[in-house]
Amino acid sequence: MEITGTRVQLRDWTVADDPRVRSLLDPARPWHLTNGPYFAAPTAESMEAMRVGILTLAATEEAARPDPRGMLAVVDRSEDTLVGAVSWYWESRETDWRRLGIGIHDEAYWGRGLATEAMALWTSYLFDTTDALRLDFATYSGNEGMIGVGRRLGFVEEGRFRRARRWSGGVHDSVVMGVLREEWDDLRAAWPATDS
Repeated sequence: MEITGTRVQLRDWTVADDPRVRSLLDPARPWHLTNGPYFAAPTAESMEAMRVGILTLAATEEAARPDPRGMLAVVDRSEDTLVGAVSWYWESRETDWRRLGIGIHDEAYWGRGLATEAMALWTSYLFDTTDALRLDFATYSGNEGMIGVGRRLGFVEEGRFRRARRWSGGVHDSVVMGVLREEWDDLRAAWPATDS
């Protein structure tokens, strides 16, 4: 599966991605400092388990892959380079509450707008392939990049749990930003057409 935007492409993982995945999941990469850094620091073992999970997805026959996909690779189209991933998970399966995630794992690609476009494509894909009423993501006030992505896309700050995260000598808020299906139907017109 491929979803192609102006600057990024979301696509299924391939076995050929392995060397790049190994590099992007290196526990020393700076993206770990913004991806829930108040949880346990990533270890070589935890990143290897993630790599194995990605390779398992990559080796899965097309017909056996989930629909909607749970995670896709993010590729910078200008250089045809794997730079990160988009994902979603159940906040509550019982109530059909899905939570989004995105990571640009190669810091050389930060600040180029790739995460914003990838999240726009991912949000459209999930609304198009599910009957979800809403989509959201959770982060913390120290992750200004993720909050900026949400704001640029028109996600609404729905929750701010003040001083919820004591971490690294500071105190941060926990932030949830979301968008309703009908809001996204209006907002998505601002984003370039895609080739799914």
